[in-house]
Amino acid sequence: MNYLVMDVGGSAIKYALMNDSLEMIEKSSVKTPMDSLDSFKNAVKNIYEEYKDRVDGIAMSLPGLINKHTNKMQIPGKLEYNLGVDILSELKSVTTDRLTIENDAKCAALCEVTYGSLKGTSVGAVCIIGSAIGGGITIGDNVLTGSNGFAGEFSYLSSNWKTNEGFDGKWATDGSAFLLISMIAKELGLAEDELNGEEAFKYCNEGNEKALKALTEYCDILAMGLWNIQATVDPEKIAIGGGISRQPILMEYINKSLEKSYSKMPIPIPRVKIVNCKYFNDSNLIGALANYKKIYG
Repeated sequence: MNYLVMDVGGSAIKYALMNDSLEMIEKSSVKTPMDSLDSFKNAVKNIYEEYKDRVDGIAMSLPGLINKHTNKMQIPGKLEYNLGVDILSELKSVTTDRLTIENDAKCAALCEVTYGSLKGTSVGAVCIIGSAIGGGITIGDNVLTGSNGFAGEFSYLSSNWKTNEGFDGKWATDGSAFLLISMIAKELGLAEDELNGEEAFKYCNEGNEKALKALTEYCDILAMGLWNIQATVDPEKIAIGGGISRQPILMEYINKSLEKSYSKMPIPIPRVKIVNCKYFNDSNLIGALANYKKIYG
């Protein structure tokens, strides 16, 4: 059986023709329309038209939160035209009734618990570090959605209890990959646009003291969020994803920051295991397919 699987992001719609063995028979992408819902629907329709005679249906990963009670998009992410829209019905109207949609970070979590680093865990969590912090909590082989679908929205965790203006003092901004690059640039006396992620980690891997100081401070912020997740759901493992998670030094410094917190506790508490996501950039696609198969069998 083949499936059309889509991972909608703020810049591109990645899509693949996949089979039951998770093979990506064909893979491509188009630019994500940012102007209107109609443009988005047309982009999805055009992709489907190319594959409709070869697939069982469409499995989609999408940014934002679909409210479980209203079936409408309550938090649209970067696709602001989706706010208040029954996006599942809208897309079915131009494609097929056999279409599933799940939040992108929850797709990553479902991928990891079904096929990846969290497989076999009783309780786990996924943190995707990017322009914000995507996330998901897994119970057995399911992803916890909560009463409204808001469970695992780690971007909304507070990182500064005295700051309550919008996303100020929230993990979305204080834990983003962009913040790390900004912190390293500041320590090095560079403008933010003079440094990209690859260059920032080059300084870290070369042992530059200023860059490592920024990395330590950033990982302390990350560790605080991971600590809060551990205290809330007690996962066996927390899988870290996103582009910067490919850097071994990041994982090393996250563990160092967590260990500082553990060592300062007056009583011993369990240590959570920090691991990489197995599927990295393909986790949303694979998780979207896993979600489709849970629904349609």
